[in-house]
Amino acid sequence: MPYSSPSTRVARYVRTLWPPTLLVAVTLSSLAQSATTAPEISLADLSLEELSDIQVTSVSRDGEKLSDAAASIFVISAEDIRRSGARSLPEVLRLAPNLQVAQRDAQTYVISARGFNSTTANKLQVLIDGRIIYTPLFSGVFWDEPAVLLEDIERIEVISGPASTSWGSNAVNGVINIITLPSAQSQGGLVSLGGGNSAQDAAYRYGGTLDSGGQYRAYAKASHDNETLLESGPGADDNWSSSQAGFRLDLDAKGDLRVQGDAYRGRLDNADADDASISGFNLLTSWKPQLAGGEQLTLSAYLDHRERDFPDSYSETLDILDLEMQHTLQPTARQQLIWGMGYRTAWDEVGNPSNLVFLPADKRLSWSNLFIQDKIELNDALRLTLAGRLEHNSYTGWEAMPSARIAWLLSDDRLLWAAVSRAVRTPSRLDRELYAPADGSLLAGGPEFNSEILNAFEIGYRARQAGNLNYNLTLFYHDYDDIRSLNPTPGGAFEIGNGIKGSIHGLEVWGVAQLTDNWRINAGGLLMDRDLEFKSSNFMDGGSGNDPNYQWRIGSHIDLANDTEFDLNLRRVGELSDSGAPGYTAVDIRLGWRLGESTDVSLSGFNLFDSRHPEYGSSASRSEVGRNVLLKLVHRY
Repeated sequence: MPYSSPSTRVARYVRTLWPPTLLVAVTLSSLAQSATTAPEISLADLSLEELSDIQVTSVSRDGEKLSDAAASIFVISAEDIRRSGARSLPEVLRLAPNLQVAQRDAQTYVISARGFNSTTANKLQVLIDGRIIYTPLFSGVFWDEPAVLLEDIERIEVISGPASTSWGSNAVNGVINIITLPSAQSQGGLVSLGGGNSAQDAAYRYGGTLDSGGQYRAYAKASHDNETLLESGPGADDNWSSSQAGFRLDLDAKGDLRVQGDAYRGRLDNADADDASISGFNLLTSWKPQLAGGEQLTLSAYLDHRERDFPDSYSETLDILDLEMQHTLQPTARQQLIWGMGYRTAWDEVGNPSNLVFLPADKRLSWSNLFIQDKIELNDALRLTLAGRLEHNSYTGWEAMPSARIAWLLSDDRLLWAAVSRAVRTPSRLDRELYAPADGSLLAGGPEFNSEILNAFEIGYRARQAGNLNYNLTLFYHDYDDIRSLNPTPGGAFEIGNGIKGSIHGLEVWGVAQLTDNWRINAGGLLMDRDLEFKSSNFMDGGSGNDPNYQWRIGSHIDLANDTEFDLNLRRVGELSDSGAPGYTAVDIRLGWRLGESTDVSLSGFNLFDSRHPEYGSSASRSEVGRNVLLKLVHRY
């Protein structure tokens, strides 16, 4: 019998019914008898003290004030996103000074934290409302898939540094946790239209209240990116078009019950072969039943189906089922205990061209985990958090990921913290099962490839001064072992192995200052140095990435008269010495006008003072990022 995953039959129905799903927003809007607009609090209206008190969940898997979080965490707010003029998730992530973000072509971005950036970057965990979006094919993220409606994002929490204890393998160098608005905060209708010389976008969202109680929203969006220009001059023939639709329901079923899902598809022009395509859908549910005594229980599950077809390269059908439970309790007045368990399984089917194959073509993988975290208040100023995770995977069996964090509240507005952690990046299909060609005469996967190991040490300081300045500093030292390499074999081929070790250390700093009631600036930067080496002189690089030694950015946001906004973002990125990509400076400017309470119009210019520049890849194949202008209208009703 041909290989068939549990959701293949459902996927056929989704492909058949795809055109009608674009109407889901309009259809669901008729279910509401009335739509009430929930009051919205803009972060632009909050003081810096209130901004530092925003609740974050990514560090300890439970709500805590940003000012109390013992980690290098940067929060991108909904207001930050709106005033950036960004039109895609990777562009939004450029706002985080603790991330390295580079564009390779119209469709492809490379994103990492604290090094190892590449088109197959594999040490960053990314979640959307609790759904993990990395692929077990190479333990990284295809950034063309998570096309989130930006107007629905409540905040993005970006952690640089290991978080494997909380979020599992792959959370080695950082976590990006994308959290969308509850349905109650996205009521009524929204129309968003944008267009410029390089891209065009359209989106519609509607939210309302159900007769049976609870709230919902539904949306549909489409976008098109024009082809980029190669560094050598001609067009790259990489026009990229995508569309997506989805919904969210927030119900009160003896506790908070959430159901949400998305379906998407995309097409990429291909100069040398047939057009490439992607498609997929996901369905997620989460339930927090009401418990007595202050205890909290969260049960969640999701199904994720993805298809990718890149002619003359590869094709993949991937189905993922994930189940998770988390229980929070308070054994004593000064102690909080969180424990949980999870199970994740993936059915992966790869269609192999003759020159690059995965053997076996069909593979089922599974991960199971048990984690526990004990947060102890030693006194009124000192807090210790001990945590550990045991995770089992299909390749290396059980892996241990412990961590310890201590936070010292020096005063009401100053926090000193330190952490020591062990994180692992477990093998992917690429590490074990990639062959070129099928007989492995040039390259063969490593049957004994082990997990990559990180031992990390961090110390940070976070402070608020005079009510108009917040800032954060973090020093980190990462000690790596068993990093992926290409090891020579007696027959003249290479085998994927664990032949690189060494360290990466650096400094992260950022802050925000309120200069006047109408003027706020923010700035941040990263200094980083790598000291990696091969365990043998015959080994070759297979996974150390390509990173700048420094980067910095400055943003200025001014509210002018007559509901006019002026935003400026300046960023500088150092050269990528391994690929010869030069450093560059980009200046982005946005002018925004609020036409009453329901309509926003903005004109944004990106990379204004540089006609174009490359950001990643070899000079023979990389595209250049050009000067772009975007006019956008958002109307709410």
